[in-house]
Amino acid sequence: MTLSQFLEVIRRRWISALALVLLATSAAVGVTLVQAPEYRASSEVFVSVAAGSSVTDLSQGNNFSAARVKSYTALALTPRVLGAAAKQLGLPAGTDLSKVVTASSTDETVIISLSATSTSPARAAATANAVTTQLVAVVDEVERSSQQSDLVHLSVFQQAKAPTMPFAPRIPVNLAIGVLAGLALGVAQAVLREVLDTRLRSFDALRRLTTASVLGEFGVDDTIAKHPLVAVDNRYSTRAESFRQLRTHLTYTNLDGGPQSIVVTSATPGEGKSSTAVNLALMLAQNGSRVLLVDADLRRPTTGTYLGIESRVGLSTVLTRQVALDDAIQEVGGDNPLHVLAAGRVPPNPSELLSSSRMADLVRELESRYDVVIVDAPPLLPVTDPAVLGAICSGVLLVVSVNGQTRRAEFVAAEQTLRQVGARLLGLVVNRLPAQRRMKTYYNYEPSAPVSESPRRSSRARNDSTATTEQKETR
Repeated sequence: MTLSQFLEVIRRRWISALALVLLATSAAVGVTLVQAPEYRASSEVFVSVAAGSSVTDLSQGNNFSAARVKSYTALALTPRVLGAAAKQLGLPAGTDLSKVVTASSTDETVIISLSATSTSPARAAATANAVTTQLVAVVDEVERSSQQSDLVHLSVFQQAKAPTMPFAPRIPVNLAIGVLAGLALGVAQAVLREVLDTRLRSFDALRRLTTASVLGEFGVDDTIAKHPLVAVDNRYSTRAESFRQLRTHLTYTNLDGGPQSIVVTSATPGEGKSSTAVNLALMLAQNGSRVLLVDADLRRPTTGTYLGIESRVGLSTVLTRQVALDDAIQEVGGDNPLHVLAAGRVPPNPSELLSSSRMADLVRELESRYDVVIVDAPPLLPVTDPAVLGAICSGVLLVVSVNGQTRRAEFVAAEQTLRQVGARLLGLVVNRLPAQRRMKTYYNYEPSAPVSESPRRSSRARNDSTATTEQKETR
């Protein structure tokens, strides 16, 4: 995964990542609030040696005391010292102070630091001082029985005092840990969900699955459900301009010239194939081409509903020779009308009708009459109709929705199906792109009122007019 892909994953899943950060931070705050404050008090013991009569004696004594410091540090945490300290504090027999007492020493020094923690500042100081007192006593007792009794001596360098501020909980540290833990969990879940996610949710994910050309890009538009067709009174909208670009790109797929028959389909239902087919046919007709829109979705026809035309007479009735072709074709619009062949009555055998020789002959006849024939076909995966139509017609335009509705395996299977039947894939129409990738227009490319004169000329004309008016008034 590249850096740009990683940033894209975080951008698309930032809500869940932020939720985990807030959750981890809230947990850190909760733990901090319920945690009882703890205080730590420390005392220090100095290990000294008897003074020698020479520099050599002093050096040997210092080395001896430094070597004994590590032993005394370990001795401070033995049951003998801690038990005597607990008895001095008046604690019950068997009290274990090893969990609250620590002993440490720094290299190249002869100072031992003894620390004790407790929820009470006074108790922490008393415990540290009691352990210090018992350590000195035990060391003196042990060393008194050896020959070095006059050489090493422990003395209390600093008594422990009751602290005024607790050392735990550390609010800034806990909050920082919570934020960092939440951030790590948020990033991890975002990357994991991206790896395990099988749905198409971005343009880059689609490009990694196919090498087919992208002929059109359409952003998310919440108004399409109520107004699927491009508004005639808003010809310079972003959506209308996108269909014009799709129309332009289609002209470059017609390598042999002559008429084209284009099947518009998708991998699964609901990806916007029918609205794409209708709007594309309208844009082609507005450009002056002779265009016929064929509703070949004989299971769920929608062209009649979009265009508000009679749909009971159409393709199915023509294929079954119930109605003549010229009688079934309808016109939509005034100037440069769009010719439409609706689906007709829903037949019991749509696959057989569309795969018949009669359908192939009909497509050849329509290509001889029109410049472009747009065929709105069913989705590829549920039925075989679009695959059959793709083999008959000039090419296929595959509509792909990248809002997570379609799975990656479904798109791959749809493209593989077209390849297996020998259909020519003209390109892709990527639908429901995120707003960040929505194609921009030049100020929506709406025409502005022309400026007839330059500002300098207009100012000069106003001055001349004012001077003429003043002269007339003077006369």
